[in-house]
Amino acid sequence: MGSSVDAMRKEFLAAEPALKRLDLEMERMKFNPRLPASVDAARAKVSKVIERLMGDFKGNPVLGPLTEELKSQYLESIKIRVANAKRAA
Repeated sequence: MGSSVDAMRKEFLAAEPALKRLDLEMERMKFNPRLPASVDAARAKVSKVIERLMGDFKGNPVLGPLTEELKSQYLESIKIRVANAKRAA
């Protein structure tokens, strides 16, 4: 049992830099919420960055679902910014 715990710990430690990088890249992402092409590009970038940084962890029973939840949150954030831009117009 110790070996599976050790393996899980190693995977979490390996994921930590990827999670930090993901957060930084998402914070830096700029798009115009009033331009559909810009919004589409931002959505595509979310998927691409998550796949690039977190793809190796898909099979992990904790990190896999966490990755999907993060993707959902980032996409929801884009959706909210678009809705806010429409209301402000």
